[in-house]
Amino acid sequence: MVPYMKPTLLIAEGDPEFSEFLQHFLSERGYDVQAASDGLDCLAKLRRATPAAVVLDLELLWGGGDGVLSWLREERTATGLPVILTAMAGANRDAIENVGPPVVRFLAKPFSLTTLLESVRAAVPDRRYQGQLGWNSVGPCSEIYIG
Repeated sequence: MVPYMKPTLLIAEGDPEFSEFLQHFLSERGYDVQAASDGLDCLAKLRRATPAAVVLDLELLWGGGDGVLSWLREERTATGLPVILTAMAGANRDAIENVGPPVVRFLAKPFSLTTLLESVRAAVPDRRYQGQLGWNSVGPCSEIYIG
């Protein structure tokens, strides 16, 4: 039997403390989490390996989330890579309203941890993984808002 590998997520978030918090939160829920601190770092990591999904901050420095999205739309090897886009509630409305694939979900900051986890699970539907941890293993956390 082939050993089960955890789904890999790439968190592209410019705030180091927030990024570390997200990494810890998602790692505890069974994901292998990588982090990118800016747009250039995100692109470098995407060129080396394709994660199961990306949690991408629109306001990333050095290339920005919109630059990463442009690259993903043009790069054939990244076709189908789901992106969960995050941005402050007052972010550029045109940029947010005009997003399309590969963005599968938009989360306005602050967002709840439950919403983040549901978004990741919807983007990475792996029945073996869900059965291993169970949907109720995390417990409620919707009262905590982050971002």
